[in-house]
Amino acid sequence: MKTKILVVDDEDFQRDLLKKLLSKAGYEVETAESPEVAMSILAAEDYPVIITDLIMLDMDGVEFCQRVRETNSKTVIIALTGHSDLYDMEKLKAVGFDNYLTKPIKVEVIRQAVEQGLKKLQPAQKATKKKR
Repeated sequence: MKTKILVVDDEDFQRDLLKKLLSKAGYEVETAESPEVAMSILAAEDYPVIITDLIMLDMDGVEFCQRVRETNSKTVIIALTGHSDLYDMEKLKAVGFDNYLTKPIKVEVIRQAVEQGLKKLQPAQKATKKKR
């Protein structure tokens, strides 16, 4: 079974590029053009990994991350931005991000970030299965 990833970005090109790159890397990728659309997708289905742009129109990536964390502490959330000078990784971690990547996207870097996040999830998933 392929790991599912939700990509949230208001730029069509970035969404399509990430979907193509991550699909080729063996992931099942869903995209959302806004955090609002992503929230409705997440209400219906869980995603172990979310990759979100930080600068978007109605709701930015930071607020989106905070909203996701209100109901889901286990999902790996990776911030993506072309404006790294505007963000401090420590503040992003405090909000709930697991990792932070900059544009332009490098395939190997994003794959490593996803794999690192999934490794962090594994102990939590094993503990949950034992409790059942």
